Amino acid sequence: MKPEHLISLAGVILTALLTGVGLYIGPKRAVRLALEQFRAEKWWERKATAYDDIVRSASRLCGFHCDCYASLKLGYHIGEEWLEACRVKNQEATAVLETHRFSGGFVISEEAGRSINRILNVLDFDCEGELEFHDRASDVLRDEVKVLKECAARDLSIALHVRTSSSIFGFVRGWLKWLPRTPTAMKKLD
Repeated sequence: MKPEHLISLAGVILTALLTGVGLYIGPKRAVRLALEQFRAEKWWERKATAYDDIVRSASRLCGFHCDCYASLKLGYHIGEEWLEACRVKNQEATAVLETHRFSGGFVISEEAGRSINRILNVLDFDCEGELEFHDRASDVLRDEVKVLKECAARDLSIALHVRTSSSIFGFVRGWLKWLPRTPTAMKKLD
């Protein structure tokens, strides 16, 4: 055989080998990357759902105690029907917080887990009367809701003032707008 034919034959063999390797490795790599992206997105959605449930439940409890404090402060009598309806909703909110109580560091951050513990300990306050109880509870709950919102923003890597049409961010938009504007948050937007 002539050397020119050997060079041509080697080129064809090399091209066939590289094509075969590419056809074998390329799809495997693409599938692996797609699965990793899918897992990361599912994990993010799981965290987002957990934070959404937690913030909604904590806000529900905070709203109840703030309403009770305001009514009692103004001298209004709190109706039994309203109290019973709130009691049911508060039990549901407390149950949601209980389910996430010990997931700090796994789905939610350690700080969020500690915040949930502080929220659930609000019911153990020893106070002089109902007015003082609701006053202290509403103060603690407002602070803890703020902490939970900050944890969610940090853990989900959400810019504080992002506007998007994506349905994933729809539930976050409502409660993140109340976060204080910090200089570090403003720098991230620039």
